[in-house]
Amino acid sequence: MNPLLTQYIWQICETHIPELQFNLRSSKAPFSHTLPASFDAIVKAGGYEKAYNEYFTQAYSTDKRVLVLPIHGEISRSGYWNYGNDFYVRQLNAAAKDPDFAGAVLDVNSGGGSADSTPELCQAVANFKKVKPINAVSAYAASAAYYIISPCNEIFIIDQAASSMGSIGTLLLYENYVEYLKMQGISMEIMRATASTNKARVNPYEELTPEARAGLQAMLDACQKEFAGAVKRGRSGKITSSEVFTGLMFGLDDCLKYGLADKKGNLADAVNSVLELSK
Repeated sequence: MNPLLTQYIWQICETHIPELQFNLRSSKAPFSHTLPASFDAIVKAGGYEKAYNEYFTQAYSTDKRVLVLPIHGEISRSGYWNYGNDFYVRQLNAAAKDPDFAGAVLDVNSGGGSADSTPELCQAVANFKKVKPINAVSAYAASAAYYIISPCNEIFIIDQAASSMGSIGTLLLYENYVEYLKMQGISMEIMRATASTNKARVNPYEELTPEARAGLQAMLDACQKEFAGAVKRGRSGKITSSEVFTGLMFGLDDCLKYGLADKKGNLADAVNSVLELSK
């Protein structure tokens, strides 16, 4: 990355990040937010997907035959501080066709994220498993993070008291500023075009209408059904209690007891398992 950005800018408002990313990536000067110059030859020969997979393998994997994808931090389609679901889908699809990789491991440390695009990445994991083995290893995989790893051949949980997985649930945080604005003496009015009676009915400045509330509830229930269904398919025959679908988090022993994880182990264990499964 440009030294100016890494040395002098210490904080960027997250609302400006997409614009910053676009400007940097569309600039005429060579730019890569991760890849060192030593990977330029791989980019030219095999494309960015190949170069990034080689980079991750060198940086994380204990065996060059197994791709390790780091899924760390908040999960979203494009990513804020990480790579984003669209990126991971491309990398998995490329690795599935790449004879240099016998399989893959998802190295996960995440409290989850948005429902948008998480099903796509989960499906990419399931598709990869049809071609090559894929495992996951994590000390903390909650909500969308667990959604993503549920189709893996094996899920390894780090052997420590702080490890946890779960939160198989769906929620939406709705902020309502109506009473606060009244206390501040502020009157907020939203004016809509005559034909736009339902425009932005979910907003923090008006009370939710019964119809808007019902719509949100229906969306949440549909997302939860989709989430739970994916986990049931991915962990078919392994989940031993319906309690895991209530949104609870579970510690190390309960993850193994209820089928959220298969084994205790670390990254090297997950990589070695992929090599065994690939034989």
